[in-house]
Amino acid sequence: MMMTDATGKENLSSKVDVKNADESSPNSASDKNKKPSSSSKPKKFVFNCTKCGKCCEKWDEIPVYIDDLIRWNKDGSLPYVMQFLQIKEVGPYNISIVLKRNKDAPNDPNPSGCPLYDYNNKICNLYSSMPIFCAAYPLAYNGTKYYLVDTDCPGLGNGKMTKESLALARTRAQEHYKAKTTNQVILPLIHGLILTHIMRKSQEAMQSLSEEDRKKLEELLEKSKEKGEGTSEKVSDNK
Repeated sequence: MMMTDATGKENLSSKVDVKNADESSPNSASDKNKKPSSSSKPKKFVFNCTKCGKCCEKWDEIPVYIDDLIRWNKDGSLPYVMQFLQIKEVGPYNISIVLKRNKDAPNDPNPSGCPLYDYNNKICNLYSSMPIFCAAYPLAYNGTKYYLVDTDCPGLGNGKMTKESLALARTRAQEHYKAKTTNQVILPLIHGLILTHIMRKSQEAMQSLSEEDRKKLEELLEKSKEKGEGTSEKVSDNK
């Protein structure tokens, strides 16, 4: 298992074995007495959520996938989630969908973190249908290997894992990978189609204008441009 750093590159020092269940906690007394191994063999993956809420509090943006939207539409959660959905530009030709708090919203009880998180009761308001990213957390998959997105999660090394719970963790990580891959293919396509549609409609609207209306529009655009340049000059003078 590997962890990604801030640049998105994989950290090979964070490998973890997710092939077999570890029936004992790595924090047990017997493990503490063992001498550190010089081998690079990955540690066994053991995770049980402590419901501490730390991950919910520190992630200000939660990735949302098309599969999430389809599921929420089916189970009726979409109207509730819609208020937190935002489009995020990723470079000039791509977008992503995220869950994010509206910082200007009045009476928001949450100082930070995921907008679905209930700070007072320490629980997700959409726990039964949480985002795919959250269901897989802190485990992820890149198509060939499993890795951690958070090596500091308190649930790591907590308790025991059965073969069934380990299989479920792997399945959720694979589902996250598939959903992420789908977004990477579909969202740029939709983004491009929408931009093309807007440009075509703008051209059609310009062509339908009379010569007089077109001149008026050009004058308005020129005045707006001059006003913007004047504002820029004032800002430069004040520096």
